[in-house]
Amino acid sequence: MSVELESTTLTDSLTTALRKQIIASEIPPGEKLSEIWVANRFTVARPTAKAALDRLTNEGLLRRGPRRSAVVPQLSADDVSDLYFAREPIESRAVITLALRKEVPGDADRSLALMRMAAERDQHGEHTEADIALHRALVAATGSARLRRMHETVMGETQLCIAQVRAHAGLDLMALTDRHAAVLDAIRSGDPDQAVAALLADLDNCRDTLLSDLKTAEEQRG
Repeated sequence: MSVELESTTLTDSLTTALRKQIIASEIPPGEKLSEIWVANRFTVARPTAKAALDRLTNEGLLRRGPRRSAVVPQLSADDVSDLYFAREPIESRAVITLALRKEVPGDADRSLALMRMAAERDQHGEHTEADIALHRALVAATGSARLRRMHETVMGETQLCIAQVRAHAGLDLMALTDRHAAVLDAIRSGDPDQAVAALLADLDNCRDTLLSDLKTAEEQRG
């Protein structure tokens, strides 16, 4: 009996393309994605489409609905609160570990530089991508594969949440960048308590901003 092997490169490319379209709301909340729809849209085989949908479901960018169809979720205030609640212990453990080593990963420094460039140019999408990349870099630098896997289960949803909810008007990207710089400065100085305090200040501010924007959007719709 022959077994069809997954084309990793093609699946990776398809997953990336779908992820970008979901984050950009080109595939809007509530949209149902079937294997046939994805296969036809991107001219790929159904097993490849299924593999990409499964990955994005694991990331939280899709949810399985009735008849196992994949649906882009519309994240709620409860989702926002729970996402940031889940991130706190994972990322706190990461910054403590790195501060004890006085180790700021190069990817985090590069992400911070990209955040600053995006802030100077008022590029919200690019700023969000660099923001997410910085947090991922901190967790990855701990060297714990399990911590990283736990983190990945919430970061896809976090990026989707920011894309769906955050109101761009009036958002101070430079202040947001400075809060991330404070986290890296505390890690570099070897102060785990200050690193956690700076991290929580960043996460709490982001959560509160998203909840406020979500409430405003709901009031405008109602």
